[in-house]
Amino acid sequence: MSAVGAAPAMGGLLGFGPLKLHLPATRLQWLALAAGLGLGALGAELAWHHPLSGPLALAAWGVAVLLAALFWVKTPVLLLAPLPLIGLAPWTGWITFEEMDLLVTACGCGGYLAYALQLNARDRAPAWRHALVYSPAVRVLIVALALSAAWSMKRGFSDAGAFTFGWFQGYHEPMNSVRNAKAIFLVLALLPLWTAAAAARPRGFSRGLLLGLVLALAGASVAALWERLAYTGLLDFSTDYRTTALFWEMHVGGAALDGFLVLTLPFALLALLRTRSPWRFAAGLAIVLLAAYACLTTFSRGVYLALPLALVPMVLLADAQRRRAAAGPDSSHVDSSLGAVDQPLPRLAKVGALAMAAAFALAAALVFGGGGYRGLLALFFVMVVLLTLPASLWRPTLGQRLTALVMGGVLALLLGGASWALSMAVPKAAYALHAVALACCAVLRWRDEPGQTRPVYLLLVTTAWFWLLATMVIVADYWGGTAGRWTGMAAGLALAGLWALMLLEPRLWPLQGAGSVGKAGWRKRALLTAGLLLVMAVVAALGGGGYLRDRVATWKEDGQTRLTHWREGLHLLHGGRQWLLGKGAGRFVATNFYDGPVDAMVGDYRLRHDEHESYLALAAGKHQLGRGEQFRVSQRIAAPAPGLVTVHLVSRTAADAYLVLQICEKNLIYPDNCSSVEPQLKPHPAAEGEATDRQPEWQTSDFQLGPVPALGGSWWAPRFVTFSMALDTRGARVDIARISMQDSQGRQLLVNGDFNREMARWFFSSDRHHLPWHIKNAALHVLFEQGLVGLALLTAAWLLAVLRLAFGRGRDHPLAPAIVAALIGFATVGAFDSLLDAPRVGLVFFTLLLLGLGLRALPGEGVARLA
Repeated sequence: MSAVGAAPAMGGLLGFGPLKLHLPATRLQWLALAAGLGLGALGAELAWHHPLSGPLALAAWGVAVLLAALFWVKTPVLLLAPLPLIGLAPWTGWITFEEMDLLVTACGCGGYLAYALQLNARDRAPAWRHALVYSPAVRVLIVALALSAAWSMKRGFSDAGAFTFGWFQGYHEPMNSVRNAKAIFLVLALLPLWTAAAAARPRGFSRGLLLGLVLALAGASVAALWERLAYTGLLDFSTDYRTTALFWEMHVGGAALDGFLVLTLPFALLALLRTRSPWRFAAGLAIVLLAAYACLTTFSRGVYLALPLALVPMVLLADAQRRRAAAGPDSSHVDSSLGAVDQPLPRLAKVGALAMAAAFALAAALVFGGGGYRGLLALFFVMVVLLTLPASLWRPTLGQRLTALVMGGVLALLLGGASWALSMAVPKAAYALHAVALACCAVLRWRDEPGQTRPVYLLLVTTAWFWLLATMVIVADYWGGTAGRWTGMAAGLALAGLWALMLLEPRLWPLQGAGSVGKAGWRKRALLTAGLLLVMAVVAALGGGGYLRDRVATWKEDGQTRLTHWREGLHLLHGGRQWLLGKGAGRFVATNFYDGPVDAMVGDYRLRHDEHESYLALAAGKHQLGRGEQFRVSQRIAAPAPGLVTVHLVSRTAADAYLVLQICEKNLIYPDNCSSVEPQLKPHPAAEGEATDRQPEWQTSDFQLGPVPALGGSWWAPRFVTFSMALDTRGARVDIARISMQDSQGRQLLVNGDFNREMARWFFSSDRHHLPWHIKNAALHVLFEQGLVGLALLTAAWLLAVLRLAFGRGRDHPLAPAIVAALIGFATVGAFDSLLDAPRVGLVFFTLLLLGLGLRALPGEGVARLA
């Protein structure tokens, strides 16, 4: 689709107050009108069938359509920003369809109608201003990708027996093919609109894409922060609890949050590196730190590996962009509205920065091992003071600087000895002395006179900083005893030696040119301080959390398990046709269930119907069952009143089976504070002379569960409350016709307990037994579903996008470094997990992949500041 057209050569003008709508005048505008109406009809139908409330969903969808029409150039913001927060499957029971689909149809409906009716009409942009252009070969590749996905969906329907529509089908049924394959089609539905937006307002579109991804990262990170605060505590790195945030796709394991973080974090970091606004910088820094915490608490070795592999190339590509912008013949045209292009650091300054980072990482590990969190915090303040030291300290001569180092070290030793003696005599004096030394450093920093040569001032600053370093050792000694003393002294000597080298050799100082004032100074110091916090978080997680250490230590055993699982998964492909074209979208779980090992025969459910009513057929797996390995059907409920909860059950079974009924505080797969009852259900006794092969009779039972304590968590960190049903008998099946539950105050807690609304409000999970649900490798996932043809096409698209954004026509697009990093990070995490079986993650991936195949820098713009 070309840029939004000029005034129509034909058609009327419709006036609606300040808005002017023109009838479509070109073939593309008529096509856009048809697309908008088609997506509108689809979205309205989905919204009306929303399990929570059709009218409310339809109203919210209408508001999104209006926003998309008014701001159609920036629909990526509307689509991407709320993405990590709108997965309501644990409340709705929807998995094939979800709120993401409503948002895509709303953006498409509003955007295409705005384009077709020329709402907020733009002037036609010349071809050289089109920022999203696809060559004929790339268009063929995109069409081939779509055809491969469509064919795999068709094969999935066939493998499932035939296509049958259903609102609440599970992973074994035909609609799972739609769920697994839809991400690329949702992106393709919006791609012509985005092409038009990138032509009409290229910078506005790019800003919208960047803002949408940064806000999406912020949403996912805040959700992760809430989860840790509510369920584990912020600094608990020992509990076997991996963050899932609000990604319901992880109800059977997987790495949806991991993939989402590595796809979005590069954009926040790139925006942080380029913004010149203090407020935007502060907001961006907060988002990056939150995201780093979320990454850390995934306890995912894939994420830990992906971040350096992705972010290092991003920084190098961004630096290369900056060099080309500063040195190129069109550097005068570089957008400087948000500040001049920074000059890269000299080589020795980079060496100094690396040495400082390594020294702090080593010191942090030593101090935390002996002095705990308090010693680590004292070390952090030491480093913050070091990073804020003024440039005027290097104005004295080399001899004067050397004299200040020696005399300052001697004076600091005297002050440190006196401070240590005082800390031994007065309880908690160590902390007070550290605060006094910190205050002295702050006062001296405030008394700096830039541009003045003051050897005495240098001596005072050096003495105060060395004293602060000594009080850090004292804090570690006071808290950790002998171990804290010696580890603190080792860390202090390393940092003191590093500072001495940098003071004597100014070219090693990484902040040279960043004086006491100025934008470059505060930005670099803030970034370095953030880096200190990240290092502290990693050290605390590794040193204070046994769970992360265990995961790092068991990488070899887990890798062997992965290899075995991959071999077993590939053995499920039979014949050359399946290897070439795949088994079909969404068919791994069902194929693994029937043809895989016994451990792959996990539980399942089906909604059945007889002559009078609907009922739930709940089946247990045939593998070794445990509390975490049970297949659960659950419903989010309001927190019951403390006391006994009464459960009324109408069920039947053909053999003895233990039914587990639980009320727990639970976000997704980690139950806590559970109250449960585990009755044994028996078949209805047959009357004398009655045939034993007939369907078992329904039986009515009542159970009491509890007493249930007060649930729901604190108001500032609420916990979800979940009721779940599971079978604790291998291979058993129980049919449930009705279930209701009342708390001690007589309130009904369950909705749709008779299943007359199908599986609305019911959700399922497998808390610990995850391998049967995923092939655990993104490439093998594509191979299984789309065959070698689909894998080759996707690999070619990925390589082409990375190469053209790193070295080709798109390399100078402002977002190119971040897109390259996102695609590399996705591939790295995808080496250990499927990822593409989570539609929201797939949507972001295909958005970046398809945009990466067409984005290009506009002539004369250089490095545009989009942050």
